[in-house]
Amino acid sequence: MEGGWDPSEEYRLSDLPSVSRWPRLSSHGRMVQMFSDMGVLESPSLFDALMRSSRGYHSLPLPSELEDVNIETSALRMPWWSDVSAHQSLLPGLYETIQIIQALEIRQGDDVLIIGPRGNWWTELAMQLGARRIRVVETVEERLEELRSRWFALRLNQAAEALDCEIEWKVVGSHREDRPPAGWDRILITGGVTEAPMAILETMAKGGSAILPIVEDTGTVLQSLCWNDGGFMAQKMAIWNVDVFPEEVVECLCADVDLPCPIYDSHSHVSSFEHAWRTANKDPIRDRLGPLLLLQLIQSTWDSLGTGFESTDMESDTRLSIAEDLFRMGHVLQRLGVKRLAAEHHGSSFQMAPSSEAASFLGMTFKDDDMDSLAWQRRAIETDPRFGGSWNEVGEAMLNRGDPRLSIQWFRGAINSEKYGERGVAWTNLARAHLELSQMNSALFAAQEAATLIPDDPDLQELLNRLSEDLT
Repeated sequence: MEGGWDPSEEYRLSDLPSVSRWPRLSSHGRMVQMFSDMGVLESPSLFDALMRSSRGYHSLPLPSELEDVNIETSALRMPWWSDVSAHQSLLPGLYETIQIIQALEIRQGDDVLIIGPRGNWWTELAMQLGARRIRVVETVEERLEELRSRWFALRLNQAAEALDCEIEWKVVGSHREDRPPAGWDRILITGGVTEAPMAILETMAKGGSAILPIVEDTGTVLQSLCWNDGGFMAQKMAIWNVDVFPEEVVECLCADVDLPCPIYDSHSHVSSFEHAWRTANKDPIRDRLGPLLLLQLIQSTWDSLGTGFESTDMESDTRLSIAEDLFRMGHVLQRLGVKRLAAEHHGSSFQMAPSSEAASFLGMTFKDDDMDSLAWQRRAIETDPRFGGSWNEVGEAMLNRGDPRLSIQWFRGAINSEKYGERGVAWTNLARAHLELSQMNSALFAAQEAATLIPDDPDLQELLNRLSEDLT
C-alpha cells in the first residue's frame, strides 16, 4: 500500500498553515489574575500580597540561558536549597500556596509560627498579609543561616521594618522560647508528622488555627485545626504529598521539652544549582496537593511520555531537563482539561529545546477548526519528520474536514514513521478513510493490520465486524 510514497516530501507540508500564535508561560501577575478569575484565589488580601511577591526571586538562581522563561509561573517545583534530596528543599507551586495560605487566614496583627519555611516566600507573604510577628523555624542550622542571609540580601528586613513586622529565626530545639503571651494566632507546619504535635498546638492562642500535614494510611493529609471553647476542631482538606520530617524533628515537635536539633552533614550532600534544577521534578507528585486519584493521574500521565531527548543528554544539560519537565507537566495539564496552561507549558518547552513532541502536543491544545492546530503539527514535522504522531494528527484533521483522500497520505506517513508507538491508531484511521471512499478491500486490510497491534480495541472490533459483513 505504501509503495513509492515518501513521507518527507515537503510540498505536502507547504500546504499546511504556518504558526501565528505561540503560547508561553505567563508573567507572575497574569497568572495570579488567572487564578483569581478561575475562582481559586478568593481572598483580596492574598491577591494583593501575591501581586507584590513571587517565588521567582526566592528560588535558587536559574542558569543564565533560562532566564527568559517564566519558570516561576509554571506548575513545576522550584528548588530553594541545592540538595533537593533533603526534606523541605522545594518551593511549593502557586496553586498550593493559594490553597494553604488562604486556609490559614492570616489577619492584620497576627503572631505567626512557620515550621519548615521552604525558603522565604511564605514568610514574605505572611508579612505582606499583615502579621505582627513571624517566627521562622528551620530543622537545620545551615539552612536557617541561608534563609536569614537571603532575607537581608533581598532587603526584606527593610520591608519588615516598614510594615512593623518582627521576624525571628529559630532552629528546631529552641522554637518554644519566648512565645507570645496569648499564644500563636496562626501556626503553619509544612512537613509531614506522624501525629499531631500537641506540644506545638498547645502554644496556639484561643481562636487561633493551624495548618499541618499528618501521615495517614491514604497519604499525608493536610488538616486545618482551630482552638475554641470546645477544644481542638480538626478538618481534613486534601492529600498534600510533602516530605515527612525526620524522626528526630517529629520527636522534638511533639515532646514537652526541647531536644537537640538533628545533625545535617552538608559535606555528604554537595550539589550544584544546575543539578538541583535538573532533579527538582524527578518525583512529579512531590508537594502536590489534591485528592489521591488526582495524584495518581498526575504520576501515571507524567510517566507515560517523554520528549524524545536522550536521557544521557538530560543528565548534564539543565536546559533539556527543564524542557522535558515542562513538556510532561503540559501533558498532565492537558489530561486535566486545563488547555491554556498546557499550551503555555508546551510552548515554553519548545522555546527552550525544540522537540516534535512538544510542538505536536501544543497543536492538540487548539480547537480542531483552529488553523494553529495544524500549524503546530507542521512545526513538529519540520522539527523531526520521524515523529509519527503529528502525521496522524494532520490525517485526522483532514478526515474530520471531509477530505478522506488527502488524509490517507498523512496516515501512511504516520505508519511509515520511525518514531511512533501507536501505529495501530494510524492503521485504524486509514481504514476509516478508505471506508469513507467506499474502498472496502483496502479498508478491511488496514483494519486487520490495526487488529494485530491493538486487538482489544472495542471500536476497532466494531469496524472490523462492519467491514466483514459488508464484504460478505
